Amino acid sequence: MFSKALLTTALISAVSAHQNWHQLWVNDVTPGYQVGIRMPPSNSPVTDVTSSDIACNVPSTTGAVVETVEASEGDTIKVQWDSSSHPGPITHMLMAVDDASTATGVGAGWFKIDELDYVDGQWANAIMEAVNMTHEFKLPTGLASGQYLLRSEMLALHGAQTVGGAQFYIGCAQVKITGTGSAGSCTPTIELPGAYNAEDANIYIPNVYNGFDPTNYTAPGGPVAACGAGAGSGSSSPSSTALPAAPANSTVAAVSSSVVAPVTTATAAPIASSVVEAITSSSVVAVAETSVLAPSISIPTANATSIPTSTPLLSLLPSTFATLVKPTPQFPSSTGGGVAAPTGTGTGSGAVKLYYQCGGIGWTGATACVSGASCVKQNEYYSQCLAQ
Repeated sequence: MFSKALLTTALISAVSAHQNWHQLWVNDVTPGYQVGIRMPPSNSPVTDVTSSDIACNVPSTTGAVVETVEASEGDTIKVQWDSSSHPGPITHMLMAVDDASTATGVGAGWFKIDELDYVDGQWANAIMEAVNMTHEFKLPTGLASGQYLLRSEMLALHGAQTVGGAQFYIGCAQVKITGTGSAGSCTPTIELPGAYNAEDANIYIPNVYNGFDPTNYTAPGGPVAACGAGAGSGSSSPSSTALPAAPANSTVAAVSSSVVAPVTTATAAPIASSVVEAITSSSVVAVAETSVLAPSISIPTANATSIPTSTPLLSLLPSTFATLVKPTPQFPSSTGGGVAAPTGTGTGSGAVKLYYQCGGIGWTGATACVSGASCVKQNEYYSQCLAQ
């Protein structure tokens, strides 16, 4: 089941792959787009779990120029990431610090407060795709009042069949929390780097494409912590946007079905000709329900074709691509301001918007970027408008 889902996912990975965390909400109120979050210099993953970058990603801006967002224990936090077709979990951790503007996050003291893995046939990324790449969880009760780093991690497992192939997408926000607990009351805690090993069973999965059962998978970082007299929230759910009700014993909204646009030879992704031939063959493979297409992605919906299971697809597809589709930020009516994230396709006539495709083999859209951006070649098949 998982191998079929990953094969389907691999075909649409050219649409959206690399990703960053761009926005957060506290009880449905947002401080703004990219406000409170330390943005890394690129949307590339961390793959070396022994690097200090595994804590809060590659430093880009100092915490001194990042706003520290206020919250209280028990508040609902919502995060929004770039769209990603790569299967894997999302987790959230906190680290109590003296000063969030200067803390690096490197070292001991991290504790997990939220985890969403594989539920009802869906990986976390697929569940998030159905709700504009958002995910919600609650801050646990029993937190000590003070400043914290809030770490959001999306782990992409499409390359986990090799040691060092798993991709960690990480962002850290600066928060000031009002709580009723005492310092050190949340356990267990872990150290980053240190807690992750490249050959851990939930990071290195040799059979990820053949026989791997994700139903009992748990993400790296240990169990969800207990804080004070209560337990860590552990209750994670995507936004309540038009999803069917969940079973009583489920912690997330159930998604009964998923949508996968059939892949045709019209795609601009760098797929070798042998793969195109395989796609148009008469072999049929059932598409697992774990594949979800981001609602903003437009892919031709010609006669559906499928992939023979014998096709050596992994050796023909690149494992990573630059981000093409970015989610649309949602600003509650009670707030004003904030910078809107790019929307639309970025194709056709006129200047290409920031972060969208502007060139590459087979590209027929516009090639000139909006003011302040330039078209940067990522590979032969993909160029992207990036800030100058």
